[in-house]
Amino acid sequence: MAEAISLAAARAAVLTCPVERAPVERVPLAAALGRYLGEPLVADGPWPATDRSAMDGFAVCAGSAAIPAGTHLPVVGESLAGKPFAGALQPGQASRIMTGAVVPAGADAVVPVEQTSGFASDAVELRADVVAGQNVRPMGSEVAAGQQLLAPGRRIDAAVVGALAVLGVTEVAVVRRPVVAIVATGDEVVPVEQAPLPHQVRESNSWALAAQVTECGGQAVRLGIAPDEHDGLRAMLERGLADADVLVTIGGVSKGTHDLVHGTLQELGVAEVFHGIQLKPGKPTFFGRREAGGGARFVFGLPGNPASSFTVFDLLVRPLLRRLLGDQPETELAELPLGASAWKPNSRLQAVVARLGRGDDGRLAAALAPPTPSGDPFSLLAGDSYVLLPPGARSDELAAAPVVVGGRGAQLP
Repeated sequence: MAEAISLAAARAAVLTCPVERAPVERVPLAAALGRYLGEPLVADGPWPATDRSAMDGFAVCAGSAAIPAGTHLPVVGESLAGKPFAGALQPGQASRIMTGAVVPAGADAVVPVEQTSGFASDAVELRADVVAGQNVRPMGSEVAAGQQLLAPGRRIDAAVVGALAVLGVTEVAVVRRPVVAIVATGDEVVPVEQAPLPHQVRESNSWALAAQVTECGGQAVRLGIAPDEHDGLRAMLERGLADADVLVTIGGVSKGTHDLVHGTLQELGVAEVFHGIQLKPGKPTFFGRREAGGGARFVFGLPGNPASSFTVFDLLVRPLLRRLLGDQPETELAELPLGASAWKPNSRLQAVVARLGRGDDGRLAAALAPPTPSGDPFSLLAGDSYVLLPPGARSDELAAAPVVVGGRGAQLP
C-alpha cells in the first residue's frame, strides 16, 4: 500500500479529477422528482403573463395624481381569477377584483377591500389615498421571458417540479443516472437470506451502499459476492468495469494475504490515484481510474467494515457521483459547534457518527454518538452526520471550538 494521504487531499483528488457529465435523457414530469436537471430551466414567457392583482379589492385608474381618501366611485364590473373584466376601465370608475385576477385595461392600481366601504353596493368609497402601481404585480416583474431560472445540475425537488409544471414542461431533460457497480468480497460473507455460521457474516454492506447510491441520484447494480480467489474476483471486477460508470468494491484492499482487490485492479488497467487515507475509519481506501473507449471508469476500493464503507462513501464516493450528475458538492462540509461529547483521541483524523440538534443557545450543534468499533453494523443508527475530529484531539480542547461536520448526502446550513 502506498503512503496514506490526508482526507483533504483525497477529497481534492476526487473533486478535481477530470469527469464528463453523464448524458441527458428525457423523462415524464411525474418521474422527474429526485433527478438532476440536464438543461437550463428557462422561462418561455414573462411572469406574471399580464398585470395581476395582489389583493382582493377594487381596480381603479389613479393616473399621475393620487386619488384622495373619501372619493366615491361607481362599480362597473368585476375581474375574477378565471373571468377577467371585459373592456377597459375608465377614469372615475372602479371594478371589483380578486387576488391573482387580471388588472383591467386602463386600471393602474388596486385598493384593498379593507380600505374601502366594501363589496356590498354598486358604488365604493375609498378610505385611503390611492397611487398608481399599488398592489399590482406588473407583467414580467417576477420573471422575464427567456430568463434562466435554474442551471443544469440542480436536483429536482418538489419546488422544481412545481416550477416545471407552471412552465408547461411535461418532458424533463435530466442527467442519466450514473451506473454504480458494487462488488462485495470475502469467503466469510454470505447472502442476507442465508443464516451465517459463527465464522461468517451476512453481506449487508452492498445493500447499504446501493441505498446510498440511490439517495444521491445514481443507479446501483449489486454484482454479488466475489471470492477470495483471483480468477473469480477478476471476472466480477471485469464485469463491473465494462458495464458501469463507477465500480465500488467492499473489502480486500488492505495488507492481508487474501486482500487481492488492489493487485487485480492493476492487472485490469486501473491506474491508482491514491491508496490509503489518514482517516479512522477508512484507512485502506483505494481510488483509481481506467480510461476506456466509452469514457473513464472510476474505481473505489472501500474497507469491509460497515462503518468504514458507509462513511467513506459519504465523504468520497458521493461527491464524485454528484459531479457526474452536474452538481457541485463543495458545500457538503461545514463548521459547527460541538455539543457535550466524549471521545478517545486518535493519531488519525476521526470521522465520528454524530447527530445534529440545537444547543442550549439555540444554535445548530453536533453531538457525538457513543464510541463503537468500526465493525459494529448498528453504530450508524445513532446519528445523521459525521464530525471530523483532528488527530490527537481531546474533549477539553474542542468542547468550545467549531468542528467540521459532514452530512449524509444533505447540504449543511
